Amino acid sequence: MTTTSNNNNNNNNAGDLREQGNQAFKQGKFQDAIDQYTEALNLLTNLSLSETIKNELTKCYSNRSQCYINLNQYEDAIEDTTRALEYTPTDQKSLYRRATAFEHLGKLHEAISDAQRLISISPKSSSNDEQTNTLLRKLRESAQSKHTQQTQLTSQIQQMFEAINIKSNQEAALNNLLVISREDAGAEGILAYDCDLRQIKEFIQTNERITILGIIRVLASIIRNSYKRAEMVYHKLGLQLIARCLSMDDTEIPASTTILVHNMIMSICDLENRRKIQKPINVPFNFDQSVIEFINNIFRMFNELIDDKTCSAIGRDCCLDLVAKFVDRANGCNWISKFIVSGIPKVLRVAATVPNFPDNDKKSYSITEQTKMHISCVLSVVYHDLCSDKEREEFNNECIEFIKALHDKDDIQSRVRTISVLSVLLQGPFDTGNAILGSQNLVDLMLQMASSNDPIQERIAVEAIVLSASKKDKAAGIIQQGANILKNLYRSTNEDIKVLALVGLSKIASSKGTDTSTSLVAEGSCQTLSRACCKFLTTNQSFDIRRWSADGLAYLCLDADVKEELVDNLSALKALFTLCQCQDAHVLYSIITIFVNLTNTYDIKKPDKEMTELATYAKQHIPKEHPKDEKTFFDERRRKLVEAGIIPVLVQLCKHKSENCREQIARVFLGLCENEKYRGPIVAAGGAKALLPLALEGTSIGMTKATQALAKIAITTNPEIAFPGQRMLELVRPIIKLLKIEHTALENFEALMALTNLASIGESVRKRILKEDGFSNIEQYLFEEHPMLKRAAVECMCNLVVQEEIMKYFTSENDRIKLLVLLCGEEDELLIKAALGTLAVLSSLQADLEYIKDLNLEDEERKRLNDLIQNNRIICEKILDVKSFTEIFKQLCACNNPDLQFRAFYIIRNIVKTNKELGIRIVETELMDILFAIKEIKDDRLINEKNRKIASDIVELCLKYGLIQRNKDHTIKEEDETTVTN
Repeated sequence: MTTTSNNNNNNNNAGDLREQGNQAFKQGKFQDAIDQYTEALNLLTNLSLSETIKNELTKCYSNRSQCYINLNQYEDAIEDTTRALEYTPTDQKSLYRRATAFEHLGKLHEAISDAQRLISISPKSSSNDEQTNTLLRKLRESAQSKHTQQTQLTSQIQQMFEAINIKSNQEAALNNLLVISREDAGAEGILAYDCDLRQIKEFIQTNERITILGIIRVLASIIRNSYKRAEMVYHKLGLQLIARCLSMDDTEIPASTTILVHNMIMSICDLENRRKIQKPINVPFNFDQSVIEFINNIFRMFNELIDDKTCSAIGRDCCLDLVAKFVDRANGCNWISKFIVSGIPKVLRVAATVPNFPDNDKKSYSITEQTKMHISCVLSVVYHDLCSDKEREEFNNECIEFIKALHDKDDIQSRVRTISVLSVLLQGPFDTGNAILGSQNLVDLMLQMASSNDPIQERIAVEAIVLSASKKDKAAGIIQQGANILKNLYRSTNEDIKVLALVGLSKIASSKGTDTSTSLVAEGSCQTLSRACCKFLTTNQSFDIRRWSADGLAYLCLDADVKEELVDNLSALKALFTLCQCQDAHVLYSIITIFVNLTNTYDIKKPDKEMTELATYAKQHIPKEHPKDEKTFFDERRRKLVEAGIIPVLVQLCKHKSENCREQIARVFLGLCENEKYRGPIVAAGGAKALLPLALEGTSIGMTKATQALAKIAITTNPEIAFPGQRMLELVRPIIKLLKIEHTALENFEALMALTNLASIGESVRKRILKEDGFSNIEQYLFEEHPMLKRAAVECMCNLVVQEEIMKYFTSENDRIKLLVLLCGEEDELLIKAALGTLAVLSSLQADLEYIKDLNLEDEERKRLNDLIQNNRIICEKILDVKSFTEIFKQLCACNNPDLQFRAFYIIRNIVKTNKELGIRIVETELMDILFAIKEIKDDRLINEKNRKIASDIVELCLKYGLIQRNKDHTIKEEDETTVTN
């Protein structure tokens, strides 16, 4: 009863706040309206969802988006309209407003997509709606202006279709069609020409590989970022033909079909926009019924193809890859519950496949070397998306039941398949695999198979042992039960078995990590194993052998002694650099992990001092760092890697698509950038250009590391050289993100320093900083207690205030000028210098008023200059209004630091120069005594000529105003108070 009453009260209060926001909007007070809508949303988001609450949330988000549009904050408007559409997918106002925001940002594809969706859901009776009519009119005008081009385009499309039909220059025609499809007009033209997709379907149904591949690529391009076109292709083409292409035994057609399906899901589900909004990760997106039906049909197709033994191995991998991308509820299509029930048994049946092994089944699944890795990835994504103990229990039960059913058959084939499935689970959801390993007594089975003298059984068992050694306690168990078997397998004449056993031993030996206080193997074993890996890496030509060798080194080089040996082994480093040219994600990750370990750029969690003392008292284990992991050692290792040529290799690796790989690359780059002398070579090798995409997209840690590396480069390198052209503007957004409070003080500091350097380059960069809300992010650090952060923020502000648009932040009703004046009274001279510089810029007109007023100016220019003069007067008045101004500036004018003294004089001159009234206020202070004295000092050892000159300028201005007068002996005296007043 109480909860319901509270909900009603909050709902009513939210409604009142929304109405207040509406009133503020009508009065043109858009920021006030935003504040009211935000307060309403804060109340509503704490209530249990109902249709009424959803309706209120939709209105508040949609109304706030219109405020953002009016304030030219289009990104915020898009975010709010997307949130509104989450609650009400068919809200016409939100669709219209998002289309408008997209249009202003120049994102015409997205704007048209929203407009088309709006038209498709608008009832005919709403045709008189002014906004809808305006939108339709814009579309018609656009269509009319392109009519001539469209006619020519239609003719070109017709010629290309005819060329494909008669197989005349077929490949060229398909390429031209692909180029045309990348533009909206071309995509629409193709679908208009073949409106029922009859010819396209016929092309796909042929056995002509080039035709099928070309048409699939064209379709993938057509539906990208277009709801209408994606929906049309889905309904007209049908999933049956798409499934046929996905299952083909071809190296390229299934991959191209994957892109087609990916684009179709993204467009129909509008995931690109939905993913931009913040929501709880356990809450799925709110799709309308037609989209839900599409999602279910797509999942059904994937499920069937994965379990279809006629499907090609590449096609199966493509299906698994798509499931991994869209299965979760946090950012995808929420297939989790369906996958647990119907997907897990199917993927585990595939995981049980062992190539070249006699099986009772008449036909087995065709798989690639990567298929099981794909299955592990899917299972891992699903497991980590589970939000409750019940879901995790259901997931584990499905896996346990499958393993148990295989294990109970108790024949050789079933045993091998059991361990094969276990390996997949250990490589994916490790906790599930580890639980099954213990509960089903599979350790003995693994060890039995490892000593069977059957190469296939040995290989499967060793792979499982290697994967099960991921945790220290399991590694210890395997040493106790099977280390001798691994050593025996290492003596095998079969090099595949030998290197796999080597990796297993490497993994066990390295399971202590960087902790030198525990060791599961004899001292020196890691170095011995490392040398064996290096020998395989440098002498064997087999890719698989070298791949597993790199995998072994990735584990072993956690040991500092191994690191020291490896960086001195130039041939091994060159072999690793060469291996980086492959496209295998697993291999690249292993190599990049080696680089991370060698450079010590992994995260190190140092135990709290009090906890360490407590653990010592309780006789608990305390990790100890290896002496060779200290800074002097890893700095030297970094030097050797740079000399060996790691920088160009890292630049090349930045092109890799794996987010985890990119994160590790960013770590290494950041480690190298810590040394200023490596920043130049990094820029010269294209490292700054390569790092920028890593800062803009990837894991949150990866983006932070890449941005911090870029910030270090921007601090010490001329940004015009390191980030030429548009690249400098693109750098601003990620660096401003480093100013968020969740980042470390060092990251905040380096971001401020980088922005200081960037702001000094030019107007376009300063405008981008303002556009990305840089001012408020920088300003918050003016109040920071940490002296270096405060100083860096003031220095950054000093360069930023050169921009004319900044003036409005200081002339409105606030205490920003007062804060700067007070900062001039701090003890830190560098901070004072920056604060004085900021005030000097703000108080300076940077123009001669006497010259300006006589110019013949346009009305707009005249108004701009008058505004500038008015703002200058306001700022100078605000400086004088600070109670402690005189006291602070007396100290500065009389100080021994000539630079600070000059800046203080400069500000005083600006104030006096503004007008006579402000000059009177200066003359009335004790500052004039100091100025008179300094003007008369002729000893350059006491006052330099520059400072004496500016002090004289101030006195001369006061003379000109008649505020002071010369005596007969040519000295200067102040006018008496009554004269000044009159």
